[in-house]
Amino acid sequence: MGLGDKTARGSGTMLARIHAFEKRVIPMKSIGKPDTSSADAPRPLPSLDTDLLLAFVTVADSGSFTQASRHLHRTQSTVSLRISTLEERLGYRLLMRTSRHMELTNAGRTFLRYARRILQLQREAVAALSENDHPITLRLGLPEDYATTWLPELLAHLGERHPQIRPHIHCRMSTELLEQLDAGQLDLVIAVSHNQQRQGELLSREPVVWAAHQRFVLDPSAPLPLALFPEQCIYRERALSALTQAERSWRIDSTSQSPSGLRVIVNQGHAITVADRRSLPEDWCELGTEAGLPALPTAEIELHRSPSLTHPIFDTCAEMIRELLREKPQER
Repeated sequence: MGLGDKTARGSGTMLARIHAFEKRVIPMKSIGKPDTSSADAPRPLPSLDTDLLLAFVTVADSGSFTQASRHLHRTQSTVSLRISTLEERLGYRLLMRTSRHMELTNAGRTFLRYARRILQLQREAVAALSENDHPITLRLGLPEDYATTWLPELLAHLGERHPQIRPHIHCRMSTELLEQLDAGQLDLVIAVSHNQQRQGELLSREPVVWAAHQRFVLDPSAPLPLALFPEQCIYRERALSALTQAERSWRIDSTSQSPSGLRVIVNQGHAITVADRRSLPEDWCELGTEAGLPALPTAEIELHRSPSLTHPIFDTCAEMIRELLREKPQER
């Protein structure tokens, strides 16, 4: 055998070994992927990150990406990206959105129930490990006149049952409180409903009455002297509407943004105001049809909660508020 034949044979053997090695090389992109060669191989579950679920639930509850971004303290583009990521992972469109409108798809309505359950279970699991370990801030908003009536008992219950809660109380008019809730600045709000369309959970219906200090003397022939809240107050709007329909003359002598200021004015004994019956001071009296005054609509008290609440203890707080407001108003 010549030298050329030996060289050729050696080269052929080397190439065969190289080809054999190449057959055993596993492409890197296939590492970590499930073996789909079998029809029985399980399909991988999509990753349902908490941030994605919370973004979806918050958008669904608030009704818009703008409101959801405020509740979550994220930019609107971030919230939109999280929804898109969730839809991509699920393989379903959850929301139909245009520049002016947003609504859940059939898949979105179905998935929303499970998203709530997943988030709730996660909250309960975390709470079971960390209960009483860390303080929890509760940002509660309610009108000042109702705060005087309900807040002492509510705070007493909270301190007794959940000492880890740190309540931050905000007293404003109902419209202002709801604006703060929409801006993500409050967690729970007790507010008076300002329209017939239900916005929150109905807690109670409170009788609203005409009231004055016991020293007040009504002059039937004179315009009714009124001391009321500013124009955005629903009590004021309904009171003036009732007087107009009853053709009863009136004049606004005084206004005050604060219930405390209004109480000082009425205590002078020269003006009538409007208040819920449960909150009337002991030295005030109720004026009704016997004084020639029209009946007033009841106040519908609602509970509003931020869609982005992340701790189950807020559910407990909401239930305590429900129990407190379900109590029958005291008869005078």
